[in-house]
Amino acid sequence: MTLTDLKTRLDIIEIAQELGLQLDKNGKCLCPFHRDKKPSLQFSKQKQIATCFSGNCSAGTMDVIELVKKFYSWELPMAVDWLKSKTTNYSITETTKQSNEDYEAIYKGLEPKIGKSSKARDYLASRHIDHKKLAAGFNTGKDWSKLKYCIVFPLKDKNGRIVSLYGRSIYDNAKAKHYYTTNRKGLYPKYPDTNTKQLIITESIIDTVTLQQHFYSRENGNLSILTAYGTNGLTPEHTEAVSQLKQLQDIVLWFDGDQAGLGAIDKYAKELHKLLPNITISSVEMLENEDINSIVISHDSEILQHLYKQRKTIYNKEPVLPKTPPQSTNLLIKPNYAVYQDTYVKVELMGGIDLKDLSRLKVTTIIHSIQYPERPPSRNNVDLYNDDAVEKLVRKVAPKIEVGTIAIREALNLVTKDLEQYRLKQQDTRQKVKKDRYQLREVTLKAQDIAKKLLQSKDLKASLTQLLQQTGIIGEEKNALFLFTILLSRKMDKPLNAMVQGTSGSGKSHLIKKVADCMYDQNKIKRFTRVTDKSFYNYGEYDLQNCGIILEDYDGLTEEAELAWRELQSNHKLSSSVSQKNEQTGEISTGEKYVFGPIASLVATTNFRIYEDNESRVFVIAIDESEAQTERVLDYMSKKASKEITEPQEKQVIQELQDLVYMLKPYKVKNPYRLELPKTAKQRRRLTQMLHDYIEQITILHQYQRRVASDNNQMLITELEDLEIAIDLMFNSIVLKADELDGILRQFYEDLKKYVEDKGKDYEFTQREIRQYFRISKTQMFRYITELQELEYVHKSSVGARNVHKFRISYWDNIEKLRTEIREHLQNQINTYRKEAK
Repeated sequence: MTLTDLKTRLDIIEIAQELGLQLDKNGKCLCPFHRDKKPSLQFSKQKQIATCFSGNCSAGTMDVIELVKKFYSWELPMAVDWLKSKTTNYSITETTKQSNEDYEAIYKGLEPKIGKSSKARDYLASRHIDHKKLAAGFNTGKDWSKLKYCIVFPLKDKNGRIVSLYGRSIYDNAKAKHYYTTNRKGLYPKYPDTNTKQLIITESIIDTVTLQQHFYSRENGNLSILTAYGTNGLTPEHTEAVSQLKQLQDIVLWFDGDQAGLGAIDKYAKELHKLLPNITISSVEMLENEDINSIVISHDSEILQHLYKQRKTIYNKEPVLPKTPPQSTNLLIKPNYAVYQDTYVKVELMGGIDLKDLSRLKVTTIIHSIQYPERPPSRNNVDLYNDDAVEKLVRKVAPKIEVGTIAIREALNLVTKDLEQYRLKQQDTRQKVKKDRYQLREVTLKAQDIAKKLLQSKDLKASLTQLLQQTGIIGEEKNALFLFTILLSRKMDKPLNAMVQGTSGSGKSHLIKKVADCMYDQNKIKRFTRVTDKSFYNYGEYDLQNCGIILEDYDGLTEEAELAWRELQSNHKLSSSVSQKNEQTGEISTGEKYVFGPIASLVATTNFRIYEDNESRVFVIAIDESEAQTERVLDYMSKKASKEITEPQEKQVIQELQDLVYMLKPYKVKNPYRLELPKTAKQRRRLTQMLHDYIEQITILHQYQRRVASDNNQMLITELEDLEIAIDLMFNSIVLKADELDGILRQFYEDLKKYVEDKGKDYEFTQREIRQYFRISKTQMFRYITELQELEYVHKSSVGARNVHKFRISYWDNIEKLRTEIREHLQNQINTYRKEAK
């Protein structure tokens, strides 16, 4: 065997891993030939070389032989002999008949033609395959006589070279659809990456291409796909390649849903289990007589994810559990106290046990003699991991309590073992991944179909309003739908935020809780009743990313917490400069800590006036506190008490809404329309941006009814209907931004005007009179009157007997006129766009 033959039989990356080099995903590792802090040794699988790019290293560029020579400081014969011993592990089955075709050159000639042939493009489009994302060629037969009228796919060897070709005929009525070049070898799409943990094996190349374009596994990033050439096409080359995957954990057989496919799954599962007994082998159950490509044509591509999650295990990996010595049960451990006792001594451990630093085991011991209990015990501090200190303690204690050194030494030895096991068990418990608080419910195909039909309905807004009412939201359905769409935006790039104003007991917390319940993944919905100053800063980097946050009492936020809240809303991240201590050296240095958003949020408040910088970032709505709304709520309570409305009924509707949320996917939106708000609106610039962001959210809600832009950006196109729905839902919020009074105060002032108007506009009233008529507290009344006086809407008109102040309305504004002007201003712009479209 020549040196060239030897190098062709070996993979430099696999040999590097054999040498113990840890390569990252970019093929880099720390160079073993110089002191290296950042990976500087780059491996090339295609060229089969390794190059160190550090200026401090003389290694340069090496092939696999040079790499081994330098690593072990061997002469050439020793390196060659070592590498020869590895060829049995890394060589593949060779074919006896060699082809004279240069498949690399042939494929390069055919590759550009796939985009030029309309027949090839039409065929791929009919199979739901994007030719722009496909690494394949097309053969018209003019330049090469074989694989005529076929989409041509390259089959590659372990070094990434094209060693043969596969052709798929574009004519489905052809007698044969699958063609291979003579002496077929190589794998498609390539040999699996060496770091593969999960491997999917498909029945055909078209199925593999379909998975590449329409399927993404959330379970495992280290996922590879490999093609078997039909139900009888799992070759020794396939099994050899699979057997070399040292990190492999799972094999998934994804074949057709016919008898041949089921038979192949059974056969190959047995073969692979025999070859790899410590690997989990499962299969995907396909719909009858369907393959991966055909099911994408007849269903949404999301079905692939569903089928994959429902895969059935055929052979399960049986973990080899390490043999553990029998645990002692003599040590009783309690908080800040532990005790051990045998026939000779009793050992008490006072104080807590250090669970952080496992390099030491310092304890405070009280050692008693069982045989002579009247003797005073020995009290000492000792590190049980220090043999010299323990031995010194044993010799000190023995004469004092008159117990032999062997008994004391054995007791301390058992105590040490038990404490070790206890600390390791506690470490495992502390280091376990935090379990999700809410179990993620599986959405069945039937539920997905129901949700999709709802999202495709022309009257989606009315349907959602009705469903939200059935969850227990009474009289606030419009506000509920507005908040529902805002919380939906947590999945998007531009999430939105809303604030609900209302007096205590008005139902604002109930409203935002019910809306939050309708979100699909409840683990992404964070609900807080209290937030401390720095709590937001102490989250992990991505703990809050794309979360919905519910604050039931915004009034309790401190100034520092409000600052963090504002930054999360507008800047979508928190960044802090902090002091960090090096655990090994003790050195303190300055570091950076980040908490990334974005977040969507719903908060409730009883405050009239909100700090302007906080209010400008959110949509503000006010709870309806009218008498009519109170009657509606009381009627609902009565029906709930009489079981006319039950909890299971509401939960069923909530589940339907969660299914709907599950079906909505993030999209970018192209909005060709521009709306201008009235100049009377406060914070007009920011509110205009929020308006357009909300219009985008309404477009995303209607994604199953909207056109997608024809370019590659996959953007939904906003329609005029989206503008009308958005304006209708957020209209009250726009009015509040234009109104000088906040939502709660506006409701009170309108009620006050009606009361006074009935008695004459010059009527004088007292606080007690109004307080008793509207049944509100003295504190609330004082706040209302004070606020209205400051804004010069009412004034003190006279002072009566016993110093009772009387008030009169100073300013009779017309809120209905303002509302009409704003609505007409926005609607006129939409009408103009509608005329232009015609």
